[in-house]
Amino acid sequence: MTKNILPKIRISLLLAFFLAGSANLYSQQTDRLITVRKLAVKPDRIEEFRALQTEMSEAWDKAGRGRRWIWKRMDGDLHTFHIISESDSFAERGSGEPIMDQAHRDLWLNAMNETIRSRELITTRRVLSIPLKGKPKYVVVTQRTILPGKTSEYFDFIESRLPTFEKSGSNGRVWDRVLYGGSNHTTSTGRFIDSWAELDGPHIDLPAEERQRIFEGVTDFFAGDYDRYVLRFEEEMSTGSF
Repeated sequence: MTKNILPKIRISLLLAFFLAGSANLYSQQTDRLITVRKLAVKPDRIEEFRALQTEMSEAWDKAGRGRRWIWKRMDGDLHTFHIISESDSFAERGSGEPIMDQAHRDLWLNAMNETIRSRELITTRRVLSIPLKGKPKYVVVTQRTILPGKTSEYFDFIESRLPTFEKSGSNGRVWDRVLYGGSNHTTSTGRFIDSWAELDGPHIDLPAEERQRIFEGVTDFFAGDYDRYVLRFEEEMSTGSF
């Protein structure tokens, strides 16, 4: 009996992992739940992974399930993909009718599981955002740890500077706080860019002295070092529009 139950449990967990949640990647709304599934793909199974994700996105389109965004790591582990979705609540993430029949879902999940080397699931809450001005090609993700008791003060600090960011050529930004899958003192910032050349340029288009004045004191909120990496939007594997 146990042998029969365990495969069903594994299938249910995989379904929840791969299919839960639907909405746009970086919404202009705040106080939303953002689900990030980081999948490290086996190097020799990349093309199979891409084909399966494209198939899933096509199924989402036909079922009218909304948006599902996939980004590829461009530095560090180049075989890692981020599948990002959004919801209003934890209950919403697991709701909705299946978009494939049972037999098709089982085959898809089994095939997808064979392409994955490792996986990580993170849930964050959107705290602040600057609307996108157009479809981005890349996003620079920066993760830092906030000192205990400084989280609210940090977001107040950033919020007071949002008007300046918006007027200084920013192509959209988001600030999220980790809820599950990591320390809740961790913040994740996304800065959207159109080219690699922007990586070496200033974050905001202002004179150096003014930039220094705006960011003065921001490091007082942080503990330890930071993690920064670049993701490229994989439009072919994604579904929905910005």
